Amino acid sequence: MPEIREAILASKPALPPSLERPWRGWHDLQHDRAWLTDLVGAAIGKIRGVSRPGGISWQALARWCEANAVSEDDRPWIEDQIRAMDSVFMAYRNRRITEDIEQFMKG
Repeated sequence: MPEIREAILASKPALPPSLERPWRGWHDLQHDRAWLTDLVGAAIGKIRGVSRPGGISWQALARWCEANAVSEDDRPWIEDQIRAMDSVFMAYRNRRITEDIEQFMKG
């Protein structure tokens, strides 16, 4: 399937240079988050465990900025961009989890 991957990469929109660094940062840090586990269910009915994402930790973000030589002037903007992307991810993921749970409870 390499041809499919190549076709997708060829049609990928170009990211403005100013957004490349926060985008890379978010991707580097997306696995440095806590996941919250909940059990959802009815009294004597279905029960399901779900994991919901928490935010990227401040410590992980600070370490990433240090490791990538982010200047003190650029740091607030980079951190804001990464936090904004992370909040969009969490809202999307939590919405999908909620929809999945609703479907599970109906079925």
